[in-house]
Amino acid sequence: MCENTLVRLVLAVLLSSHLVHGAVARIPVKSNVALKPSEAYVLTRDVAGPVEIGWEAVQSKPCKIDCVQVTYLPTKLVFAARSGLGKYSPVDGKIAVEYKNISSEPITINIFRLQRTCDAEACRFLASGQKGRVLVYKVDEFKTITTSKDESYSVITGTTTLGRPFRVRVVWWTDDKMALFHCAQFIQRYLSNHTGKDQYRPYILSGMAIGEGNDIVLKSIDTCVPKAPNFGVSDANVFK
Repeated sequence: MCENTLVRLVLAVLLSSHLVHGAVARIPVKSNVALKPSEAYVLTRDVAGPVEIGWEAVQSKPCKIDCVQVTYLPTKLVFAARSGLGKYSPVDGKIAVEYKNISSEPITINIFRLQRTCDAEACRFLASGQKGRVLVYKVDEFKTITTSKDESYSVITGTTTLGRPFRVRVVWWTDDKMALFHCAQFIQRYLSNHTGKDQYRPYILSGMAIGEGNDIVLKSIDTCVPKAPNFGVSDANVFK
């Protein structure tokens, strides 16, 4: 599924494991929707921006297969699972999602919306709606790292492969403590163990940047790996 797809779907096993760690609430949208085999229900909503809407099969007899086929009607994107989560961007101010029973047994589903609250320490320097720009740090050597008490962000200093000193605040998570990239412990280990820089350089740290110079905040981390000399990135997106 391409990165710019309007809908991103996440399996329920990921959803259920994440909900207990972040400030995330389930807001009921439509409960106890009974669907016979091949029957479908279409959810339509007027929304101002992207929304996260999930579903789960709740009948007493669990589905033996991925029993719910979900179609985001504006894009015809189809996905099937017992339960899961979709992030939908509206088309002309509306979303329309079809939930269809593709099993041979009756099912009942609950549909809910996710409401996320940014309550991490990192939230104090993140403003709502800030999108940022793609920025990649090619690190030659780490000098220091200081991580917040809740581990939501770290202040990292070092030098790039071009020899420029840097200081950056890296946000690991805001509403989801089980975020995919959380590399503070590995960087801390390099420093605590006095690991030679040849063991990790060039270290790639990539995300979405807000601010300039030593006041940059790097969020939405998508790459955090050592010894990656062939990491492909446009020169315009490299911190210099």
